[in-house]
Amino acid sequence: MTSCEIRKGFLDFFAGHGHPVVKSSPLIPEGDPTLLFTSAGMVQFKPYYLGLKTGMKRAASCQKSFRTTDIDNVGRTIRHLTFFEMLGNFSFGDYFKAESIKWGWDFLTKEMGLKPGKFYPSVYGGGVAPRDEEARKIWESVLPASLRPHIVELGDGDNFWAMGDTGPSGPCSEIYWDRGEKYAHPGCLGAGCSCDRYIEVWNHVFTQFDKQPGGVFNPLPKKNIDTGMGLERLTFIVEGKETPFDTTLFYPIVEAASKMLKVEYDSSPEAVSAFRIISEHLRASVFLLAEGVIPSNEGRGYVLRRLIRRAARYGRIMGAKDPFLHKLVPSVHGIFSGVYPEIIPAEKQIKDALKFEEQGFIETLETGERFLAGLVEKYPRGIPGAEAFRLYETYGFPLELTRELALKKNIPLDEEGFNRARRSAQETAKANWKDSGEQNAFVFQKAEEKFPPTVFAGYEAAQAQARIVGLLDKAGEIAAALNPGTEGWAALDCTPFYAESGGQVGDLGLFLSGGAVAAEVMDTRKPAEKVFFHHVKAVGKLKIGDEVKAVVSGLRYRTACNHTAVHVINATLKEVFGPATRQAGSIVTPEKFRFDYTTVRAPSREELAKIEALADAAVRENYRVFKMERPLKDAEKFGAVMLLGEKYKDPARFVLINRGGWDDALNRCSLELCGGTHIDALSELMLVKILKDSSVSRGVRRIEGVAGPAALDYLKSISEIAEKVSRRLSVSPEELAGRVEQLLDNIKELKVRREQAPQAKDLSRNAEVVDLPNGARLVTAGFSGFDTAALRGLSDSLRKSYPDAVLFLYSENKGKLSYIAAVSPEFKSGDFSAADVVKKISGMLNGSGGGRRDFAQGGGPAPADLGRFKTGIIEIIKSSIG
Repeated sequence: MTSCEIRKGFLDFFAGHGHPVVKSSPLIPEGDPTLLFTSAGMVQFKPYYLGLKTGMKRAASCQKSFRTTDIDNVGRTIRHLTFFEMLGNFSFGDYFKAESIKWGWDFLTKEMGLKPGKFYPSVYGGGVAPRDEEARKIWESVLPASLRPHIVELGDGDNFWAMGDTGPSGPCSEIYWDRGEKYAHPGCLGAGCSCDRYIEVWNHVFTQFDKQPGGVFNPLPKKNIDTGMGLERLTFIVEGKETPFDTTLFYPIVEAASKMLKVEYDSSPEAVSAFRIISEHLRASVFLLAEGVIPSNEGRGYVLRRLIRRAARYGRIMGAKDPFLHKLVPSVHGIFSGVYPEIIPAEKQIKDALKFEEQGFIETLETGERFLAGLVEKYPRGIPGAEAFRLYETYGFPLELTRELALKKNIPLDEEGFNRARRSAQETAKANWKDSGEQNAFVFQKAEEKFPPTVFAGYEAAQAQARIVGLLDKAGEIAAALNPGTEGWAALDCTPFYAESGGQVGDLGLFLSGGAVAAEVMDTRKPAEKVFFHHVKAVGKLKIGDEVKAVVSGLRYRTACNHTAVHVINATLKEVFGPATRQAGSIVTPEKFRFDYTTVRAPSREELAKIEALADAAVRENYRVFKMERPLKDAEKFGAVMLLGEKYKDPARFVLINRGGWDDALNRCSLELCGGTHIDALSELMLVKILKDSSVSRGVRRIEGVAGPAALDYLKSISEIAEKVSRRLSVSPEELAGRVEQLLDNIKELKVRREQAPQAKDLSRNAEVVDLPNGARLVTAGFSGFDTAALRGLSDSLRKSYPDAVLFLYSENKGKLSYIAAVSPEFKSGDFSAADVVKKISGMLNGSGGGRRDFAQGGGPAPADLGRFKTGIIEIIKSSIG
């Protein structure tokens, strides 16, 4: 039986027992800012457990899951994975322990055909809460009499679950699989031991208590079931393999990598570990990239970057010289394409991102090795853990490699200090992630089921008659009214206010009642699915049931202009950099737009000018902006731009920018799926102005700009600044650029003179004087850091001191040599030509130069031996005078 058959068998089994099969939710949690990733099957069912949703009593799923805590252990054990699939059945106040345990046993022993005698069920033996005698009796009734001794009782650490210090909690029943005597070890504790003999297969959580302050456990009115079984563990048991990495969920990747790198998987313990890491991290990276996560230095992007770089590092250990992970993507698709088809359309972007990130890591690794060499030199008695962690965090330089290179130099490494620094960074990251969004999410989820859905009327109008159907006070509690001067959240039966989403900020505005202002709307959000929440400050008293006129601020139009400009910029970026360029995030406000995009390099000034010119050309064409709901399948039919990982409704809202509308949809400026607000024609933008382009992270850049009224405001402010500066400099605005260039040249010259002052002060002392055949003199002087302009200035000073001399001055700067030849006013030149001298010297250096008879300049590579060069100069000048 393969992994596909096991997955399908589980879902079919529970569907046959009345469980709706629910599709896996994304790895990026929807509507839950408290989570970095979806880490378990129950995440998408939290509203049902909390009583916020009531439309379903039981469910089964195979959930894509991701846990960051196991990254460094992957490859070292058979237990740890980052990306995995969690099989689960769930009950929301419906069935309880008897059904869950009985179905679980039947599935494992009958559907999967596994030997009953290999299983060891555990129950809660008591501790903070009473012993779970109920679960033990159920297991005793389910198991044959000969297997009842297999029931083990475990304590709080293994078999009790709690949401927090208070709230829902309950005992667990974990089912273990005995791999046999082959994996036994001295002192094994049996089922529950952390060794590789007894493997946790399936955990059944019985949420039956409401924990109170002081450790009192009250019964919950509705008891819930939450089970979780890792598909990877079940598969290696069913397929009879030694580890999950030998199953149909991993081995095709291992095999492809082994063949590509020309190293046998089982050729050494190091190879086994490396190929496990490569296959596991590549699987995880493919799924994160498919959901739109981009490697970066923060949040989810940082986790992805760590995975790619760790896999790449072990590929290099196995002999890879060039990026190779992108070539293994087809092996991942071969495993999952029939289960998660969403990864297939993203194949090119996934490959490009992997290749680009791995190439960057190779370059970074070389930099890290140089940095480590500096640490070894700086700390010969031992590398501090904090420095090793900085090397790891900044350069992605693995601790094991730092340890290896330090040991070669017989220098100890403070690994305890490294671990302290890493824990501190993890705590900081966790604190930064779990901000006020956690409280707000819970507040809105509670209200979501209490209030009726909001009808959005904002595409058609900027104002609407509405009724207040729900209120929350500032603390998030449901309220009957808001008093004048207080803040809170209001829900309407219908609203013209756009709620923050897709990068566009929420609308501002007013609630009017009887022609007077009833409340100021300071923000609009739609944190869950159905209800729009308006952040209001009451002017008069607001009550549930009040009729109000909801009026959106005129700032909405400015936002719509900037949003449409983002679509135009997205299209022009693809035209300039190619179709692989894609959106990596955006923010649209009334003041400006910000657009993040993927690229392998920074754009040149000319390319940015071209992007802006193409956008303005589209504005001059006055393309129309058509908004329409269409079947989601039309996105593929027309080649519409979609965000990776974005979950679109069906039908979806399409925004088309062209001249001929949907009858000519293939001939267009832009076509995107977008729920934001937009203008009707590009002429309303007037112009699109790029204000700034900057780096966000490797492979991601950010354009900031303005369009429409915001662009006019920007140009007006720039005009006012130009006029003010022009008055200060006593020039017209048209002459301002020339005047500024002149001032900058003056400043540069003053700076050069200041820097040259110490050398110029000792000019006569540094100069070397040589007598020439005609009674004149040759004056030579060498400097450092001067350009030809500075040398020319110094020659003017020397001419005054030596009125009848030939002057030759030179300066070395960053491996280049600049030089000048000149004659003083009273020098009897005869046939002497400074230009000829410079040409001969330039030939000697493989450089270039030229000039007049009395002055010439040149440059070329600095000679290795300046003394010999100087001797050659004297001979050339002497021979030129004859």
